[in-house]
Amino acid sequence: MHRLIASTGLALLLLAGPGIATSALVVPQDLAGRPLAHSQQGGDARAEIERLHGKSIPIADGFVAHYGAQPPVAMLYVSRAGSEKQARLQVEQMTSRIRASNGPFTHLRESTRFGMTVFSTLGQGQVHYYFRRGAMVVWVAADPIIAQQALADAAKGIR
Repeated sequence: MHRLIASTGLALLLLAGPGIATSALVVPQDLAGRPLAHSQQGGDARAEIERLHGKSIPIADGFVAHYGAQPPVAMLYVSRAGSEKQARLQVEQMTSRIRASNGPFTHLRESTRFGMTVFSTLGQGQVHYYFRRGAMVVWVAADPIIAQQALADAAKGIR
């Protein structure tokens, strides 16, 4: 059973449709047709996101969700920064680090999709997309065959 962590502050619906909710975030039950395999929220999610970045990141809340037990699989990393400005800066820093790096992410692209700027990159056998909507920063990692649908599902529900 997934742990529910109540948080204070503005409650908002993160992704539309049924999900496992805290007062601030909703972890969707599926992504690109893949069922939720497991998720982390609150402090556990923060620790995982910071581990992936290799540094502390100022986030107010977040979740990490893994979809599908067998390929094709997808992951969804969502963090809520303290402000839109802070989230914008986080996306700019990620983009700069990816551009300046020799890996693990390559072929960085920027496009407009779903009425917002979406960055895409390749790495670790998956397609990765990231974007900002308000104070939310979203990273979608998915096997190529389901990557575009995973992005569409994530982008459609961010409010």
